[in-house]
Amino acid sequence: MEGWDPSTKSTLTQIPLLTTKAGPRDGAPWTQRLKEEYKALIAYTQMNKSNDNDWFRISAANPEGTRWTGKCWYVHNLLKYEFDLQFDIPITYPATAPELELPQLDGKTQKMYRGGKICLTVHFKPLWAKNWIGGIILLGICGN
Repeated sequence: MEGWDPSTKSTLTQIPLLTTKAGPRDGAPWTQRLKEEYKALIAYTQMNKSNDNDWFRISAANPEGTRWTGKCWYVHNLLKYEFDLQFDIPITYPATAPELELPQLDGKTQKMYRGGKICLTVHFKPLWAKNWIGGIILLGICGN
């Protein structure tokens, strides 16, 4: 967490750490990792709600927890902009970050790739490599 501002550090210290290093191919350890992911998401969502900073909803779209869908939004000048959010957990997760997709923004910004995928190489990869929930947090901090 070196080099991060105090606000980001404070946010990350309030979220349960993910300790199980497992991906979708790992069977029972993946189930344990998925439980940790849910706990972190729940903690982060509750923290956002209590701070009046609610900006996304996601849930697993399949029982295996490898496909996720939801909504994210941003309020600017009292207008709410809402977008579909989707991503697949790569089979090499957690070594490989998921590619977040905002299909409605396809081709509208340099930080997007075809299909509305967010550029993770320069903008978000350093945090994704550590903890994908941290990447979602970073996306929210950068977007707000």
